[in-house]
Amino acid sequence: MDNNQKNISGTEVGVTSKLFVRRGIVITLCFLLIFGFLIYRIAKIQFADGEEYRNAAQDQYTHELTIPARRGDIIDRNGTVLATTITVQNCFISPADIPLKDESGNPTDEKKELVIKELSRILGVEESFVREKADKTNRKYEMIKKELSAEEEAAVRLLIAEEGLTNIVHLEESTKRYYPYSNLGCHILGFTGSTNNGLQGLEYTYDEYLTGIDGRVVKATDANGNEINFDYESYIDAIDGYSVVTTVDWSIQSILEKYLKQAYEETKPTGTVTGIICDVNTGDVLALSNYPSFDLNNYSTLTEPYLLLLDEFSAAEGVTEEEITNYKAELRYKMWSNFAVSSTYEPGSTFKMVTGAIALDEGCITETDTFECQGRYVIAGVPIKCHVYGKSVHGTQVFSQAIFNSCNPAFIQISQKIGANTFEEYFDLFGYTEKISSDFLGEGSTIFFPSLGIVDLANASFGQGFKVTPIQHIRALCTIANGGYLVTPHLVNQIVDKDGNVVENIEYDVARQVVSSATCDVIMKALVNSTKNASVSGYNVVSKTGTSQKLDTVDDENDYVLSCVTFAPAEDPQIAILVLVDTPTITNSTIFGSSIAAPIVSNVLSEVLPYMGILPTESGADVMVTVKDYRGTDIDSAKFAIEEMGLKVHIKGKGTEVTDQLPRSGAELNTENGVVVLYTEGSNTSEMIVMPDLTNMSPTKVSETLSNRHLNISVDGIFNDNYTNSYVYSQSVPAGTLVAPGTIVHVEFRYNEEIE
Repeated sequence: MDNNQKNISGTEVGVTSKLFVRRGIVITLCFLLIFGFLIYRIAKIQFADGEEYRNAAQDQYTHELTIPARRGDIIDRNGTVLATTITVQNCFISPADIPLKDESGNPTDEKKELVIKELSRILGVEESFVREKADKTNRKYEMIKKELSAEEEAAVRLLIAEEGLTNIVHLEESTKRYYPYSNLGCHILGFTGSTNNGLQGLEYTYDEYLTGIDGRVVKATDANGNEINFDYESYIDAIDGYSVVTTVDWSIQSILEKYLKQAYEETKPTGTVTGIICDVNTGDVLALSNYPSFDLNNYSTLTEPYLLLLDEFSAAEGVTEEEITNYKAELRYKMWSNFAVSSTYEPGSTFKMVTGAIALDEGCITETDTFECQGRYVIAGVPIKCHVYGKSVHGTQVFSQAIFNSCNPAFIQISQKIGANTFEEYFDLFGYTEKISSDFLGEGSTIFFPSLGIVDLANASFGQGFKVTPIQHIRALCTIANGGYLVTPHLVNQIVDKDGNVVENIEYDVARQVVSSATCDVIMKALVNSTKNASVSGYNVVSKTGTSQKLDTVDDENDYVLSCVTFAPAEDPQIAILVLVDTPTITNSTIFGSSIAAPIVSNVLSEVLPYMGILPTESGADVMVTVKDYRGTDIDSAKFAIEEMGLKVHIKGKGTEVTDQLPRSGAELNTENGVVVLYTEGSNTSEMIVMPDLTNMSPTKVSETLSNRHLNISVDGIFNDNYTNSYVYSQSVPAGTLVAPGTIVHVEFRYNEEIE
């Protein structure tokens, strides 16, 4: 090898060595960088992101269960529970635990098919639905049905026991909102949704108080969802919701609803029958109802009146399924609507109390001013009729007579003295232009057009040409009953915890004094027992009726809202009641508030006033006595004792000892016409009397007819002893029925009144 070759070879070796060194350095640097990055990542994971990754790991092997808080109760003013939460059972299955092979390892679907068919049969769900759930073989929790009935729960438990399905079919406790009285107070209480949240009524308004705070349980589980021991397991108690104490009295609410339902069935209105009862001094709403009502426990189900409307709509030619579905939803929302709060109407002649109060308080008129009525009044060329037009005239009247007679011409004259500006100012002061804004859901707004013209003002004076909500109107009228103070109607007084401790008092101050007590006294005295059909035997009450024509509808001229407002007792008003009947279709009665709405008020108050402990006026009270048990007593002693109580005695047989009697011990009879029939040895206790037809008889004739047959009469609807112009409206025992002597027959009288 020559020197040149050596130099070349040496050079190549040097170059190669340098390349290896450089590559080694690069590789080492790469390893160092990778190692450094790994160290960085480990440090970041361990220290910077450690908490995040620990939580992620825990999420993979832990399972969190919610413990629902118990929703608070809704209670009436006396402690009666109107809405509560009860425990129910849900049914779920664990598809992962359904064996797909028998003991020999052969595939089988027998157990799965059993579960599908039996749960479908017991729970009333489609087999396809259960099958879809059962096919999820990697799942341990698939809900089949919530809120099982007692019968369904029992059947599922039996299925589990008999077929050995302990690990496959499960029952779990849950809660459900429950309303013990179904329809009672439905438009007040409202209801909750599937997640136990309030959707309507007080359930919605006070949802924040009622709901409570859910608790939770955190447990460790393996990949298949089985629980494993783990120190991370924790338990957080649920905090139950507070309870709401309402102003409502369950008994008064029940009485009101009973008679509203009866009135709906009798008058068959195209709208609703609505009633409100409240404390005139505090605004506490003791009862509020609309009929038709609905079942709170099945609030999505249309009740009969709405089902009839749906059937009628569905039967129409050319209607589509989509239209039927939409109409059904529309009816459902209508059924839920609280018309006492959300709807508006023209109050009619009940508003004359307000017009009169404005005029008296402003000094526009005095009690001795006179007003003329010739059956109608012409203003700005427009004739406006009085309700007596074509029959009679009221002639010359002072104010107390004008409001007692409910004379439209008189109030038109009064309105002209007031003037539009003053009228509108007081309309605002009486609260008509503002919402009550207490705890009513979905309040409607007054429809009123300011800057009244002369004819508009004339119509407004007797409650036509504008619309208010029933709750606004009773608020304004309570102002006149309590001496001039505008109170706030409301439904809730307190929030309490589960032990009954008061968490919060809900208080509403008097908004303002609108008119003087002297003004109120004049109006109240003028209307004492002014509406006979609204009167209550033994009591003095203040009443005003209304017959307002619905001027904004396309229906015929007989489209009316009939109403009556009453305050009781007249001597010291404690409660107010307002009843409205929206467009009755009854044809056998005169369409006036006095003939349709007033009797409802009378029926309600005849039970409510004694219940509240309000004593009857002594001079007007019927004397009632309680019959004792005279069986086994000698006939002369029994006869003497009964007559001493003021009752008549009729003896059957010629024996010396009482063997039987009618009516039985405990019956209450009126001393004016009460009779006790005593049976002695040898008398025929099976003797029966044919019940006569009392229709349209006068009270005197009824008393005579029943007394001659030795039957007792219980009178409803007659004010004290004033029998003038009254007739039998109904009798509790139908004509032609066989009854025993001494039977008490309840007879309802009504007066032939034609007052707006």
